[in-house]
Amino acid sequence: MANLDAPNGFSPVRHLNGGTVRYDDSYTIPSGAAYDLFLGDVVRLTGTGRDIEDAAATETVLGVFAGCRYVAANGDVVWAKQWASGTVTAGTQDAVAFVYTDPNIVYRAQCTTIAEGDVGQCADIVAGAGNAATGISGFEILGTYAATGQFMVIGLAKEPDGINVAEYGADAKVECIVFEGQRQGGTPA
Repeated sequence: MANLDAPNGFSPVRHLNGGTVRYDDSYTIPSGAAYDLFLGDVVRLTGTGRDIEDAAATETVLGVFAGCRYVAANGDVVWAKQWASGTVTAGTQDAVAFVYTDPNIVYRAQCTTIAEGDVGQCADIVAGAGNAATGISGFEILGTYAATGQFMVIGLAKEPDGINVAEYGADAKVECIVFEGQRQGGTPA
């Protein structure tokens, strides 16, 4: 059975040490920011305070975007799984960004390709376009593996009963952890 080509970003599935998976809400998106963010996008700090944006391949990773909260220009409080480019908030206040930053979170993501021998190796991301209708990311892992990279693949993705949800080859779903992270003092490859 071939794997389905349907990248949908990075989804937290468990904690390496058995802890609770939590997001950090101390990051921001400036009012009017001219970029989209989708649930499951890999993000980085912009270099301006606690502002975040999508990370590109080879950039050091802060974490994974989990949504945001802001007060709309009309005064409504908005909780959203995506940030739409150009959104202006009330009083031009920053939006609160929720980001999974714990380096011990295990994520499920699609990779362009993987062989069994690639498990334990690292790879960078492919920043695919998100889906504006669903708010879901289009990010995935680039199937070019090395000793360093943004994420380390730890195996094929599994169901809770331990059964693999994918097979090795193109478009496999894998479990991975951040390898080059801003919270770990990592540097880009």
